[in-house]
Amino acid sequence: MPTDPSMPTDPSTPTDPSTPTDRSVPGDGIALHARDWGGDGPPVVLLHGLASNCRIWDGVAPLLAAAGFRVLALDQRGHGESDQPAGGYGFEPVGRDLEAALGALGIARPLLAGHSWGGNVALQYAADRDADAVAGLALVDGGFIEISAWPGMTREKALEQLAPPRFAVPLEDWLEQAGRWVPPRIDTKNASLPDARKAWVRAFLRAGVEVDAGGVARARFHFGNHMQVVEALYDQRPSELYAKVACPVLICPAGSDEFAAAKRPAVDLAASRLPDARVTWFEDTMHDIPLQRPEALAAELAGFAREVAARG
Repeated sequence: MPTDPSMPTDPSTPTDPSTPTDRSVPGDGIALHARDWGGDGPPVVLLHGLASNCRIWDGVAPLLAAAGFRVLALDQRGHGESDQPAGGYGFEPVGRDLEAALGALGIARPLLAGHSWGGNVALQYAADRDADAVAGLALVDGGFIEISAWPGMTREKALEQLAPPRFAVPLEDWLEQAGRWVPPRIDTKNASLPDARKAWVRAFLRAGVEVDAGGVARARFHFGNHMQVVEALYDQRPSELYAKVACPVLICPAGSDEFAAAKRPAVDLAASRLPDARVTWFEDTMHDIPLQRPEALAAELAGFAREVAARG
């Protein structure tokens, strides 16, 4: 496709990234936290995965903002700095949260990019709304996840196998042992890693825990609420939603984790049933693509966003 000079430039262009504004926005009867990177170009809204938070996008968002897009990363209910009610973690209330936040911010027809569970949220959001609600979808190692279709899977097995680990560790130990939760290439102990990269990875990890008066860190997203999301994921049927999505879709699966072989037929099914989809495999990457390959992911999202915007 020829370059349109009116469209944002490639994110690799050496431009000073914008400084985000952390703001409170309304959800469906709760307050949500948004990290607003500003910009006046086509809007790109970033959704994190289960038990994650919006800071996972801190390596991607500034590159998109520097490329000229209007960029917003949202903490979904219960995560990061957003309110955590005791219920409402199914796809309908989470979708209403997103709709309310976008309305309050005056963001219409965004490119909606979701990582992991965030991809499933984005898919459901687009499928449940009018064709012009979303300009495009980017499903980053998520959205094609259909737990009930896994061989031999039952609800009971899903609740057992997908229960989150419980932990209680000193905060500094949690931050210093980042290599256990992020890929080695983004090990916060690695002295050769740029300080800015280490800082945002630590900020991402810090946003995922609550710390008691004794300095002990525990998962911020409470166990019971986490399991409500697992229940919703088990009940969701992405394969039945694809035909309802009218916008173009970019699927970005990770190809180097233990689930890669099982992902391929699911990705193939999504690509065949979505009316307008393409797939870019991140072959040398595990699940957390925004952490491991922020520059490559930003470039892929920017290219896709330019194409979507060019279609009008």
